[in-house]
Amino acid sequence: MRPTSAHRGATALLAAAALVAVSAEPLPATGQPTVVNPVRPVAPDDVMADPSHGFIVLVERGAGLFGNETEGPVAVGGDLAFGAYQVGSNNPGSYVLPGDTRPTVLVVGGAVDFVASHAGAELAVLGPGYAKIGDLSGASVLAEPGTTRIIPLGGDPTARPAVSIQSPQPAASVAGPSGFDLAALFTTYRALSTGIAACASTVGLRSANGDAPWNGTDPVATLGLEPGQNVLTLSAAQLDTLDVINPLAGGLQPGADAWLLVNVVAAGDLVWSPPQVSWQGNEPSRHVLWNLTTDGTVTLPPAAPTVWGTVYAPRARLVDVSSGNVEGDLVVAELDHGGPTGNGGENHYAPFADEVSTCSSEQPTTTTTTTTTTTTTTTTTGVETTTTTTSTGVETTTTTTTATTTTATTTTATTTTATTTTAAVTTGTTPPTTPGGGAGAPGSPRQLATTNGVHPGPAGAAVLLLVGGALLLAAAHRRRARRTPR
Repeated sequence: MRPTSAHRGATALLAAAALVAVSAEPLPATGQPTVVNPVRPVAPDDVMADPSHGFIVLVERGAGLFGNETEGPVAVGGDLAFGAYQVGSNNPGSYVLPGDTRPTVLVVGGAVDFVASHAGAELAVLGPGYAKIGDLSGASVLAEPGTTRIIPLGGDPTARPAVSIQSPQPAASVAGPSGFDLAALFTTYRALSTGIAACASTVGLRSANGDAPWNGTDPVATLGLEPGQNVLTLSAAQLDTLDVINPLAGGLQPGADAWLLVNVVAAGDLVWSPPQVSWQGNEPSRHVLWNLTTDGTVTLPPAAPTVWGTVYAPRARLVDVSSGNVEGDLVVAELDHGGPTGNGGENHYAPFADEVSTCSSEQPTTTTTTTTTTTTTTTTTGVETTTTTTSTGVETTTTTTTATTTTATTTTATTTTATTTTAAVTTGTTPPTTPGGGAGAPGSPRQLATTNGVHPGPAGAAVLLLVGGALLLAAAHRRRARRTPR
């Protein structure tokens, strides 16, 4: 039978439906690079909501505070040993826990290690500050008028070594929860450190007079920054060579308009004697972060000068026996501040102030292919009736029934998704766009909305077109039946 115009229209609609169904692939997923304060990654301006709680010294595991002070709050995840030391001077922070009347300035997740502490030593918690100790099984807490002491179990008020809280803190408060989860926080810190280390350098050191790139061997170099984020990458050998970084004429120096990330790419143990730098001072140091990638021991030797900026080494143990200071946050896996060969200087309150963009992902990409087969059966029945009268008066009736059409449509959708393994870290990729903003370009009128990565539009169109084609076939048969002469 020759195809009618109705048959041709139905065939075209079915073909269009099949084409739409096959091309119904989800658009590439989109995302944005991580933009975050690497020390205060959740809520930099809210000490209760942010997991760092505004502390300036954060240690994942154990610490020894032997000399001489931190001018702000300190959190240690493991056990704490100490010498003559004080915390909370100048700035106790504002982390006041429920039920307390004063901010907590010392958190110890484990126990106070009196055996490893210096004989006769006192760790003073200054100002209007409280302490929280996770394990008091080997200690006694003596709440005296004006002072609360934590001493070896069963000792008297004169016992040493001792933690001396220079505020009348109730013993129950000392044993209360600290609100810290340093293990989880350092998982985030390590991921952020990796992301920062993956950033390519955007600025480079220049020669002493600034007229050529630094040769890598001269102990004096110059540096100028551009507005926004600046990344400088140095190897351990290059860092060891540098003694002085002077300002480059015409370039910016660290501040609110230009912040500096120094990636120190090293493995194993590192003796770090930081260079004298042009941005000395509390305010510019709030805009500099030294990101050390090593998981070994980093030692600041006795003659090392002050570190101007935050020390960000979440995999490393830091041994600071330098008389110089750290002008910034201190984020390390383990810490010895001071010791037999040096007093360790001071940690000054200069919290890192900027949000930075990281450059890597810890997101494995998973590709899932889903195949859906839809079978649509359309049955069209047309009845043709012919009546013939013979010479004997007998009428003969012939009835013809037409056919069944089955169409199978297969739709294959491939979805690529990125699974984030670290909650605080989000990275992304930019989807390809159609040149000139054509169909499918982000934001174009023809870009379809998706649900869970699957486009409902094309699949629905395919079903509607299939049904439309079936209806046209049925109509064609009915018209042909009506036109059949009796």
